[in-house]
Amino acid sequence: MQLSKNKLSTIAHFIVWLLKVPPGLLYLLSNYWPEDVNLAYLFLFIIFSFLTVLFPIKLNGQPVSLVMWVTLPAFLLYGVAVEAVVMQLAIVAAIFSIRSNQRNIHRLFFNSTMMFILSVLSAIAFYFIGGQTGSMSFWLVLICATIYRLLYTFVNFELIKMYMKVIRKRSPFSIKDIIYEYATAILVLPLALTFYALLNIIGVSAFLLLGLPFFSTLLIIRLHGRSEKVNHLIKKAGDIGVELSIMNNGEQVTEHFIKKTSELFNADFVFLFDNHEYHLELSKFYNRKRFVEQEYTIHIGEGVAGLVFEKNDPIIYSKRRDWEKVATGLAPDEMESILCIPITHNNKIEGILLLGSKKKSQFKDFQLRILDLLGSYYIVSTEKAKYMQEVLLRSERCALTKLYNYRYLEEQLQAEISRMEKGNIDTLSVVIVDVDHFKSVNDSYGHQSGNDILYELSRILENVLPENGTVGRYGGEEFVFILPGFTKEKAFAFAEDFRQKIKHHPFKVTPDLFSERGPIEVFITVSIGVSNAPVDTDEAMTLLRNADRALYLGAKQAGRDRVAEYVK
Repeated sequence: MQLSKNKLSTIAHFIVWLLKVPPGLLYLLSNYWPEDVNLAYLFLFIIFSFLTVLFPIKLNGQPVSLVMWVTLPAFLLYGVAVEAVVMQLAIVAAIFSIRSNQRNIHRLFFNSTMMFILSVLSAIAFYFIGGQTGSMSFWLVLICATIYRLLYTFVNFELIKMYMKVIRKRSPFSIKDIIYEYATAILVLPLALTFYALLNIIGVSAFLLLGLPFFSTLLIIRLHGRSEKVNHLIKKAGDIGVELSIMNNGEQVTEHFIKKTSELFNADFVFLFDNHEYHLELSKFYNRKRFVEQEYTIHIGEGVAGLVFEKNDPIIYSKRRDWEKVATGLAPDEMESILCIPITHNNKIEGILLLGSKKKSQFKDFQLRILDLLGSYYIVSTEKAKYMQEVLLRSERCALTKLYNYRYLEEQLQAEISRMEKGNIDTLSVVIVDVDHFKSVNDSYGHQSGNDILYELSRILENVLPENGTVGRYGGEEFVFILPGFTKEKAFAFAEDFRQKIKHHPFKVTPDLFSERGPIEVFITVSIGVSNAPVDTDEAMTLLRNADRALYLGAKQAGRDRVAEYVK
């Protein structure tokens, strides 16, 4: 009789699924499938979501899937049709966990139907409030994705409660369960948004940057899933990993990593050593919740950290007498137990992390894996932060002069005009500087000498830059000052002082075109154009063009080596 009821339940769920999901998916595929889908992305989204469902985190014996960290970026990138397909294929992973247990097969159809309804309803809400797939507007994406995620969770609860009423069973959710689900939704959101942002910035590499630590976390959790304490620590480690992944400053990543690791393991002391091939150099020393500036170098094989580096194996000491014979003068007198691991990346030891405690037997064997996981998070996050800083530098800076480039100058000029429109500043001046007869400099001394002059000139530009001003390379041998708060008269005087400074400054170069190579002094002059807002215009690009016009008509054509202001 029980078997018959289970079969009837499975058939009923299958019929509902058959009426809703396949026709619904067909409609979405026919009407909302984007033409620009990257097939590699789609494949990886499916694989990642499949693995996330296949290896869920378990809390009190109940599986908790974090698949939204994959499906939400898929939705934000390509829309509801792609998200629905990825989610539905991910649910297939449940077959492997159900295996031969026929009594639970109806859950597969129920979950598939539920997820399809949630995908459609959440997408409708997202588009209704103004959300746009593919958008890189931070606040728009953040607000709309948050509403999408919270609505997804809310509707999920409501549909399950309605379903439980239909089958005349009590709701399986306690207040604690509901709070936990919403907390999980909020926790996953930053990871999903970071994943989405990285996909737009660095492309397919984002799958590796976030996938590796994420699935490493899942693996560790499954290995220690029977221990509530281990589960708690791993969840905290995952939180730290998420926090680290959204940071784009290397120093900030390092300090946050050390602070959170100290809290997680109740460590009184944290030492982070950098690998310098033949020795280890102390990078950070965290002593009783504060960073202490201290320079210290140890040789390979010296001290606990040196031994761990030499053997490339983590180690735990329960009490001081176990390690004090190999200790160096850096070890605090009150430190007893030690947990020390190598931090590796691409099979190379990047550094050594040593945790110390005033208590004996503070650290356990299972914590080695968790600390190793945190080390992986740290390395991946520092690599990402380094990459992001390099990308930002390349996108905003000129490679030769290290000054801001034309694109940045345009954005900054528009920002200053906006400040003026809001009344934050009363006046704004633009000064364009052009090196006179620069082609003859290249022809006489060689292009490398010309580059050397531009680089040295750029350092002078930086040195004379007024507070709150901006200077950048406009192109070729032209440079631009953006001077908020400068009247036209003040900007003209500033430009004249700068012209005189350059005229009398000896630039040292080593010519490529002379038979005898050696440093010589070269003198150059500059022509300068000045324009002001609101005197000449109140539009950003017009202000720039006015200064450029003053440069060529008022300075260049008048004989060069002079300053000219724009005249209407």
